[in-house]
Amino acid sequence: MRMCSTVLIACLAAGCGGSDDTKSTAGSAVQDGQGSPPAALAQAEQAPAPAEPPKSDANPDEKPEAAESADPQAGAAHLAQAEQLHRRGDTVGALREITQAIAADPTSAEYYAKRAALLAHVDLLPKAISDISRAIELDGGDPRLKNMRGYYYLTQQNYERAIQDFNDAIGIDLAYSHPYNNRGLTRLALGEYEFAVADFDAALRIDPDYRDALNNRGLALMQLKRYADAIQSFTAAIAQNEEYPGGWYNRSLAYHMQEQYAEEVADLTKAIELQPNQPKYYLQRADALARLDRLDAALKDEQYAASLVQLAEINRLIQRSPADASLWVRRGQAFLSADRLDEALADFERALRHNPNSSPALAGRAAIHLRRGNTAAAIRDASQAIELQPDYAAYSVRGDAFLQQEDYDRAIEDYAAARRADSQVARAYLLRSEQRKTDGEIEQASADFERAVALDPSLSPETAARLQAAAADTEAPRELPPLSEDIQVLPEEPQE
Repeated sequence: MRMCSTVLIACLAAGCGGSDDTKSTAGSAVQDGQGSPPAALAQAEQAPAPAEPPKSDANPDEKPEAAESADPQAGAAHLAQAEQLHRRGDTVGALREITQAIAADPTSAEYYAKRAALLAHVDLLPKAISDISRAIELDGGDPRLKNMRGYYYLTQQNYERAIQDFNDAIGIDLAYSHPYNNRGLTRLALGEYEFAVADFDAALRIDPDYRDALNNRGLALMQLKRYADAIQSFTAAIAQNEEYPGGWYNRSLAYHMQEQYAEEVADLTKAIELQPNQPKYYLQRADALARLDRLDAALKDEQYAASLVQLAEINRLIQRSPADASLWVRRGQAFLSADRLDEALADFERALRHNPNSSPALAGRAAIHLRRGNTAAAIRDASQAIELQPDYAAYSVRGDAFLQQEDYDRAIEDYAAARRADSQVARAYLLRSEQRKTDGEIEQASADFERAVALDPSLSPETAARLQAAAADTEAPRELPPLSEDIQVLPEEPQE
C-alpha cells in the first residue's frame, strides 16, 4: 500500500480538485462562481503540450503600453479565433491569436488572463504568472484573478504567495467558495490537515454540492486517520457526479485503510471503467485482489499496468520521432498484446507507410488477420515478412494460419523454423498423426503421436487409448482431446 501522502502530492501536482478530473490542465482546480476557470478558453479535447515552448508573434513577457486607439472589436475577433484553435488542439495557434488580441486591446484584463491559462496549459508557469499579474493590475477587484494566480503559485509549490492570493480573493468576496478550496489544498500540501479540513468545510458551507471540496476534504481526513469520515466525504463527492474517477479511486484508498478489500476492488473497477489507462488503478486493484487471495486476477492487473506504462513511454518517443517506423511497430505490438486490434492494425499500417519493408510490421499485421480469421491474408503478410527478413514471429503466425487451414505439414515446418515447442505445436502433430493413420501411414502416425505427447504430456494416456481403439476400428469417431491455449514463442535469438 502506497502512503497516502504520496497520493496527495501526486494529486496536487496534477491539479487535484479540478472541475474535470479527466483534463489535467494547470489551473483546473481554480474555478469561478460558475465552476469554470475564469481565464481558461473553452475546453474541448486538448492536444498534448508541444515539446518545445510555443512561439508567438509577440513576447508574452512584453507589457504593451496602453494604446491610445485600442480596438476592442479586433481584439474580440482574435479571441474568437483563439478559442476555435484551442478547441482544435492548436495551442500554439491559439497563443498567437490571443497575443494579437492583447496587441489590439492591451487594456483588457480578460485577454491577459486567457493567455495566462494557455501558458499554464503548456507548463509555462512563470509566463502565466506574469500575465495573470498584469490582469490583476488592470482589474484588481476581480477575486477570480487572485484565485487563479494563487493556484499557479500552489502548482509551483510557492505556498506563501499562494495563501496570500487566496486570502485576498476571500477578502474581496467572502461568498466565493473556490479560494477556500484552493487554500485548503495548499494547507494539505503543507501538512496542516486540521486547517485544510476547516477550509474545505468553509467552501462547503457556501456550496454544499462543491464536489472538489468534498473530495479534497476526504483526502485531508485520511491524513488524520479518520477513514470512516473520509469515506462519507468521498461518497458525497461521487454522488455529485458518478463519472468522477478520482472520487472512486480516493474512496478505494480509504476502504483499503479500513481493510474493506471487496469494497476497494469494486471502487477501483468503477474508476478503471471511467479512466481505463491509469496504471495506478490496476496496481492498487492488484494489491486488493491479492489480499482477497484472487492471485490470478491480481497478476493480470499487474501485467496490464506494466503494459500501460510501456505504452506511455512509447507515446513519448513517438512524439519526438513520429517518422520512426520501429516505434509504431512497438506500440502496435503493445496494443496487440492487449487485444486492441483496431489500434494495433492502425499502428502497423503507419509503420509500413514510413517503411514499406518493415518485416515486424508485416508480421504484426499478419497476427491481426489471423485473430480475425483471415488466414489467407495472414499467410500473405507473414510470407512477405519472411522474404524480407526471416523472423521467428512471422514463422509462428504463418504456422498457426496453416494449422487453421489443416495444412499440417507446412504448419509443422513453420513451427520448427520459429523454434516453438508448446501445446499448439503438439496439436499440429496430433492432427497430422490422425490424418496419417487415416491414410494408412501407421509408422509415421505413431512417430507424430509420440512427438505430440513429448510436447504435451497431457495427451497421454487417454489419447493413446483412443488412438489405439481407432487403429482397430478405422470407422470409430475421432474426437480431439481438449488442449490448453498457452502458445509460447521462444526468444528471437537461440539460446547457446
